This record gives sequence, C-alpha cells and structure tokens, in this order.
Amino acid sequence: MIALEALKSRLVNNQIEIQNEEGYVDTLHFSFSEPATEVEIKRLKQMMPNDVIQFLKSHNGVELFVHPTYSGGIRLFSVDEIIEYREIWECPEQFIPVGVGRDGEWIVCEVLSENENYIWIGEFLTYTNDTEKLPVDYRRWFDYLIVAQGAHFWDWFRG
Repeated sequence: MIALEALKSRLVNNQIEIQNEEGYVDTLHFSFSEPATEVEIKRLKQMMPNDVIQFLKSHNGVELFVHPTYSGGIRLFSVDEIIEYREIWECPEQFIPVGVGRDGEWIVCEVLSENENYIWIGEFLTYTNDTEKLPVDYRRWFDYLIVAQGAHFWDWFRG
C-alpha cells in the first residue's frame, strides 16, 4: 500500500504533526504490528479483498492518528480482531470488520466480489442503511484517510 509506506516514511519516532479540521495542530502517534503470517491469514475463511490481505501481510493491525492525551485515532484490526469482531458485531456473510474509528464507529468492508467492495462506517451498523455505505473501496478509503490526516472525511458530506 503506497499511501501507508509514504506516511511511514514521514514519521519521526512513530509520530507526525498534522493539522485537523478547524485549524487544530497536534502531534499524533502511530503503532504498527508485525505482519500476519500465512497461517494467520488462512484463518480468515470468508472472501477477503486483496487490499485487506496485503495490509495484513504488512501489518497485523495498526493504530493511526492517535492523540497522546485524548487517544482516539483509527484502529485497523489484526486477523484475530477481524474474527472476534465479526461475531461481536454480528456481521452478515459479505461484511468484514476491518477497524474502529476514533469515536467508536464500526468500520466494515462489504465484499460483493473479488474486485468489488465498499466501506461502511457508523455506530452499530444495521447493514441495510445505505447512508452508512461509502462510495469507495478499502484501498481508496485507506488512501483518503491518510490524505485527510486521520480526519473522518466521510462525515464532511453527511451533513
């Protein structure tokens, strides 16, 4: 994932100064887990987008844009967390939990086929409300998240 590698190259001691909405400037922290093994990845029984697999092969979970005092940030799940939250969040077959937002929002990837997937974000997803579905796939969502410096860019258009 080019966006992730570019971000990591800019970090100093796993942190970076960013400007958020309304002009707030903060130094935020990042932590990266070791890559998932092939054995771990094979534990994911449902169809997974290649971009999610590539992410897990780079980092079996990450914490991005975490405030040193207020925490928050974005947590992208490890293989174990994907399996655990799939059950906790009662995800239908085509939905894969991929992370949690800074305010506890569920981040779930809907997999329609090997080449088509969409990100859903919300509190306690219903898996039927299309307002929770973003018009982007996992790779583009992840890229936009980094470009938006961790801001919940999807809320900018939801009103």
